[in-house]
Amino acid sequence: MNAPAGQAHDVIVLGAGIVGAATAYFLARKRFRVLLVEGEAPAWGASGRNPGFQWLHTRKAGIQMALGLAGRRLADELREELDDFEMRPSGGMIYFTDERQLPLFRAFVAERRAAGLPMELIDGKSAREHCPILSEKVLGASWNPLDAHQNTAKLVEALVAAAKRQGAELRSSCRIAKLAIEGQRCIGVVTAEGETIPAGKVILAAGAWSPRLLEPLGMALPISAMRLQVVETEPAPFRFEPLLYGPTAVKQYAYIRELPDYSDQGAWHPIERQFPGLEFLELAAQKKDGRIRLGCPMDFPGLDDRPTVAGIALTLAVLAENLPAIRDLAIERVYAGLLPETPDALPVLDPNPGIDGLVINAGHVFGNLAGPLSGKMIAQHLAGEKTDFDLAQFRLDRPALRVNRESHGRW
Repeated sequence: MNAPAGQAHDVIVLGAGIVGAATAYFLARKRFRVLLVEGEAPAWGASGRNPGFQWLHTRKAGIQMALGLAGRRLADELREELDDFEMRPSGGMIYFTDERQLPLFRAFVAERRAAGLPMELIDGKSAREHCPILSEKVLGASWNPLDAHQNTAKLVEALVAAAKRQGAELRSSCRIAKLAIEGQRCIGVVTAEGETIPAGKVILAAGAWSPRLLEPLGMALPISAMRLQVVETEPAPFRFEPLLYGPTAVKQYAYIRELPDYSDQGAWHPIERQFPGLEFLELAAQKKDGRIRLGCPMDFPGLDDRPTVAGIALTLAVLAENLPAIRDLAIERVYAGLLPETPDALPVLDPNPGIDGLVINAGHVFGNLAGPLSGKMIAQHLAGEKTDFDLAQFRLDRPALRVNRESHGRW
């Protein structure tokens, strides 16, 4: 693909999070002239504010799982290609503390094995051998050796650096006011300062902020900004490897709640009832530098990415009970990221959304695995190559995006 005469760029990619950075990288590898535009700095949004889970454990059977497994294989490739982004094959577990949850976990592990994961049900002793900081109250866990951990901000940095080595350009602190439209074609972007930057294609990869640029065109992009709050501790004097989900996490997944042995007993911590309006995804992970990330209360406050007293209080109350070793650690920072959630928890990858020259690559609520893969597939499509998955199932006009769900935050 060559830009029209007088244009310096074949493609403008809007957003330098994991999705946009990966898109720029894979396009630059195919010799497209790429401009990556970011309103703040790379990894400023959700990519720099999440616990770094490459989490296959609870991906729904079918296309969600297939995307996750393909994304996990791609992560191994990127680990070899890019600068270090602290990826490690840590494994992951969901632990439980109520014996009434044992039948559910048996059924869950059986369903996961049928879906293609090498899942095991382990007892409390084995769970503590994998993760010594677990409370003695932990009775058992599901264990998946394929789950992995990464520093997503460092992955974005590595993707941007590699894209630049391939000739891509980066413009940070460049806010976009609108898409430049001529007739029924997108011909570039207009910055907040009024500069028009032309290009042959514009790829919208701005996560939760993507709908804003489509609204003036009368286009609805059904993405909800889901706020995840995180507490990060000082470097701990101990280490644990696995990614951890706690017993309250299981209620967030529709297919788990539909298992015959599901009950709210054990899936709700008593203190959660004191925080109406917050969903809670109980998790923990330790970074390479020893800092521990704890989370994650979830809500939908629009584009407000500030953490709240309620969210942090809920996180600390539950996790200090189940992970007693963390109680004396100092808190270094608290923060929140806005995850772009769609009604069916799948991204929108649409190279023909109704305006020529515009490509949508957004809506990655599970972006740590699906984000790089989406960038790769958009690059494949624009290069005229066969994509790893049929992009038709991710179109903007798919029926699943028109569903009004009763509850956000439950996949």
